[in-house]
Amino acid sequence: MKKKALIPAAVILLALVAAAGFYLTPKTFGENISPSQVDHISVFDGNTGVGFTIDNPEDIQYIVENIQSHPMKRDGVSLGYMGYGFQVSYLDENDKDVIPLFLLNSDDTIRKDPFFYRCDGGLCFEYLKTMEEAYSAE
Repeated sequence: MKKKALIPAAVILLALVAAAGFYLTPKTFGENISPSQVDHISVFDGNTGVGFTIDNPEDIQYIVENIQSHPMKRDGVSLGYMGYGFQVSYLDENDKDVIPLFLLNSDDTIRKDPFFYRCDGGLCFEYLKTMEEAYSAE
């Protein structure tokens, strides 16, 4: 009788440990790509409604390396939340995603459903605001 109860309890415990490990493991966005794989970056500002494309190789390199340099920790479920700072897509020369779309909410928060991801700060949020002014003026 005890063996029958022990097996489901062990399976549940193993599943909980695996889920906790998944949740607590840091994530790096775009860790397996190089800036040269990105032809352009499509950005849409969720606050102003302005969309623009970054195609300058130096700007692309800075943004890709900046996002890669910050390991992110999951910090809550993002399902059901509305609004965002910047919607960012890394695209190749054929307009195909190099990495899937993610939402940059601030200098320390990325939203990639179903989770929010946080770091200690330093993401290129202000840099993208500057790029919006430069690229939308063209």
